Amino acid sequence: MSTAVQTDLLAPFEIWEVRLDQSTIKFFEPLVVQPAILPPEEPGDNTYLIADVPELNISSHGLTRDELWECILGDIRFNWAAFVCENDGCLEPLAKSIKDSYLAVAEVVDG
Repeated sequence: MSTAVQTDLLAPFEIWEVRLDQSTIKFFEPLVVQPAILPPEEPGDNTYLIADVPELNISSHGLTRDELWECILGDIRFNWAAFVCENDGCLEPLAKSIKDSYLAVAEVVDG
């Protein structure tokens, strides 16, 4: 893989907002997500692009940059619904920590 192609693949994503059904998650500052290459374990296996943001429970992968992008957005949407939208009393400590991490960097707005 050429250096130029690798540089393009590994360019960080800047996420300012994520659309939900009737609202939008807006980040106070861009969420910068750095892709990495996960090499194949066995000959014939695929090479994946991966991205992890543990404090926001993002652990995404894709065969292409576009697939990775969609997976990251899907993780954010899922986490927002599963943690941020839940009542604190219903959350385990780790889930509450993830919720707090999201609320420290983003808010939801209508439209």
